[in-house]
Amino acid sequence: MENSIASLHAAESEEIKPYKIHVSSKYLDLTKKKLELTRLPHEVLLPRAREWELGTPKSEIEPLIDFWLEHYTWRQRETHLNTTLPQYRTALSLPTNPPSPPLRIHFLHLKSPHKHALPLLLIPTFPLTNLSLTPLFAPLTTPTSPTSTQPFTLIVPSLPGLGFSDAFQTSNTSSSSLENTAALCDALMKRLGYSCYLASATGSGVESPAGIDYHLLRILGERYRDSCLGVHVVEPCVRAPTLREQPAAWMRFAVARFFHGNMFGYEKADFLALKAEEARLREEKAKAKSKPRPEFSSGSGLGRGDEERPLLGARRGQSRPGHRAIGILGLREPNTFAYALCDSPVGLLSLVLSALRRRSPNHMLTHTEIIDVTQLAWLPGPEAGARFWAAALEEVEDFDRPVKGGERRMGEEKRKEKEKSRVAVTVFSSDGCDGPSYICPAWVSSHHSVLFSQRAPGRPGIAVWERVDVLVEGIRGLAREVERVDARLRLKALEEIVVFEEPILEGTEGEESERGRESVDYSAWSGEEGRDWERREEGEGRHGMQLDVESPDTVVAVDLRREQ
Repeated sequence: MENSIASLHAAESEEIKPYKIHVSSKYLDLTKKKLELTRLPHEVLLPRAREWELGTPKSEIEPLIDFWLEHYTWRQRETHLNTTLPQYRTALSLPTNPPSPPLRIHFLHLKSPHKHALPLLLIPTFPLTNLSLTPLFAPLTTPTSPTSTQPFTLIVPSLPGLGFSDAFQTSNTSSSSLENTAALCDALMKRLGYSCYLASATGSGVESPAGIDYHLLRILGERYRDSCLGVHVVEPCVRAPTLREQPAAWMRFAVARFFHGNMFGYEKADFLALKAEEARLREEKAKAKSKPRPEFSSGSGLGRGDEERPLLGARRGQSRPGHRAIGILGLREPNTFAYALCDSPVGLLSLVLSALRRRSPNHMLTHTEIIDVTQLAWLPGPEAGARFWAAALEEVEDFDRPVKGGERRMGEEKRKEKEKSRVAVTVFSSDGCDGPSYICPAWVSSHHSVLFSQRAPGRPGIAVWERVDVLVEGIRGLAREVERVDARLRLKALEEIVVFEEPILEGTEGEESERGRESVDYSAWSGEEGRDWERREEGEGRHGMQLDVESPDTVVAVDLRREQ
């Protein structure tokens, strides 16, 4: 299986083409009409402190709809993305039977100006696109002290079906979405000339849908260890060792926990975090038991004690009767919800708002940034992302499904036969706040060879915007440790790169040559200066694009099999 997927062959043309985003004006007009014709649902009257209990409240979404209609201009955003980010696309094929059409993968290739930069494959946190990772670009490519701080050349693809990458189009490719995506990523790196590279997640694995942010990196590190020399994972989907499944690891955990000592890969901070989590859970359980049963008045929708009663009952992670049916509808039948999300930009915006709040209740994203995320999901259509999620869920379950003798379907036999994949691990303590359970980095040792680990305070939140420093430190920690044990990472890394010319933008003749020679300033994406452009308005006629040409990427469904 490993050899068959690793033997990815290119499409008829292995050309890597500069890419420029252009969305059809007809599609933008349609989006505006749908926003104008939105019918909002009636709401239950709730106190301000409880308005999120039933999902996205009207008070949150109405101002964003107005902003989207009256102030947000996609042409301005489109122009900015095209002028500041080096974008490319290339077609890759998977050796499937029957043959599947090639997929055009959209990626960013941000080359560091420093000769000792290392190649880094940066995987967007699902379901964001590569265009949402801009806060990471400047710290990684152009650090303030490049002699003492490792710089990187970044390759940032959008996953199939997200952003401007083609979706899996046949059942034999979409059913193994994680394995096939890992194969495409490895093939992309090799096509660019990077025979050896590092890879990093950009979001929490346990908070990612189906654990995609962890399992995709896990497959890359395990299946392609000859080229992917190490991966950085954030809050991986692992559990504490048990006596039945991992007796030796369980014994080490028990001894270290008893002494609260720094041993077997554990640190005192691990046990403090576990203790704080246990105290929080006990407090929540005590509050739930002591809470009086609410009394309802006959004349109003809210009764005495109602401010304290959660409308949807259990918290995240707790199961309740009937919820499995909803889960099956949403995840096992992605097409069912796709009709609503593909037809309603406001419905998609509501989903984005809810997801952002779950990740980071007090996030500081601007209206423009929120609409950017929604627009980048709306343009290609969210159905491909939903199918990717559903397929990944099935795939992850298949990875860990027990078979004869208690063996696991994926990995256990291979991990016994081969050297474990190298990882750097970043975990967050949550500081006793509501969030995912704490993960000790030492637990990961049962599955991977842990070269570096860091424990950060607080929650991961929306890490690509809120915890950039933590992500960057985890990536640099991985690079330091891999360099110590594997010389291949330094072996003429820069000389092997396939160098491409920057895309030339349309404009006047005098401007064309100048713009083609300009280097991209990635620092424009960080700090207040990088956000000034959000407030500036430009006329549509200034960016020099052909606005009346239909987009081949977002509007027209192209059957690539006819092009072969």
